[in-house]
Amino acid sequence: MDYVPLALGASLLFIQAYFWGMGILEIFRTMVFVPEIDPERDSDVPPDAPLISVIVPANNEQDGIQECLESVLNQTYPRFELILVDDRSEDLTASRARSLAQGRDNFTIVSVRELPAGWTGKCHACTAGVDRAAGEWFAFLDADSRLHPNALAACYHAAVARGVSLVTVSPGLVLKTFWEKALQPVFLGMASLLFPPLRVNDPTSDVAAANGMFYLISRRAYEDIGGHAAVRNLAVEDIGIGKRVKPQGLGLMFATGRKVLQTRMYSRLTEILQGWTRILAAAMNYEISAVCKQFAIHLSISVPALVAAICLYLPALPVLGPKVWIAPLAIMALELLILFVFYCPLLGVPRRYALLIPLGNLALVGVLAVIVKKILLREALQWRGTTYHASLYQPKVLDPITTQASSATVADLPPQ
Repeated sequence: MDYVPLALGASLLFIQAYFWGMGILEIFRTMVFVPEIDPERDSDVPPDAPLISVIVPANNEQDGIQECLESVLNQTYPRFELILVDDRSEDLTASRARSLAQGRDNFTIVSVRELPAGWTGKCHACTAGVDRAAGEWFAFLDADSRLHPNALAACYHAAVARGVSLVTVSPGLVLKTFWEKALQPVFLGMASLLFPPLRVNDPTSDVAAANGMFYLISRRAYEDIGGHAAVRNLAVEDIGIGKRVKPQGLGLMFATGRKVLQTRMYSRLTEILQGWTRILAAAMNYEISAVCKQFAIHLSISVPALVAAICLYLPALPVLGPKVWIAPLAIMALELLILFVFYCPLLGVPRRYALLIPLGNLALVGVLAVIVKKILLREALQWRGTTYHASLYQPKVLDPITTQASSATVADLPPQ
């Protein structure tokens, strides 16, 4: 019997079993050790709590902007203001916001019509909102997200209780279309692999990040790190913010937030693929070695790899016997069952969506391949209709010192 195919098949099965086993361990560690923001339990704040400025940057968000803004206006937190930044929208975003703002003295609309050189649109919009903000704390909220009525109170309570300057949360996903259900849980899981919440919360670890869908940060900490101006050319400005807060000892808390934050990131297949191509490439700092490593890992745990492993393993059946042969498959099946049962609830989505994870894995492999191509060709970043020729798919980085130097070199290059 040729033992080379057997060894190769066994190796693939071992890799798959190991990966899913580590996934299970990380899920249980997250469930036990990562704090969860509970809007019903942790929302007690004093009437004289500091003013929180909620800043919502919005670019062509007419379909969901009203629901987002209403979720802010319905907050139980005693003192807050809402600032919508209409960032060069060409749809009904501004008019729908104005209809909600009528008669409210705590709702301001800021209009942005031009994007300065060297800035990404979101960073500039957030800065424009901060310029109008009076709060002692800033809450940055994406326009495709919704807050529980006690979200601000619960997150401020957590910040005070933990003694941190920044609280950020993982969302509960809103999944409506087939492709959202198939792909979004997998891509969000990939982000968690790159930035495990436990390591983000560990003060001895250099892993740091924030989730740009929603985070609450004190004005003092925001100003100390240089605000969004310090990350103005990053495609993942939220990770850049986290990487500046944590090293300065300002306090960073990453919590499970499916009860306080609901987000529908993308609805169409093309949006999902393009959006996560941008996010994951930047999260891995456009480093070809890091992307190739993830490509190899996720290809090796894909369904085609599993089928290949079984086919390579088949000739050993007469020698090993069915009990030995089936053992690794049974172990992996048990692992997948456990993973599926517990992973989806962490995201706030039904368990049945786990059946689509193999398809999401193949899409992730495809996205990683596209990222490799973009890095090799040094393509320009494209984001929400803007092409940033100053921000290429090449290492530039997220850490404070290098990014500041990088920002200086691109400041005079206009977006096109």
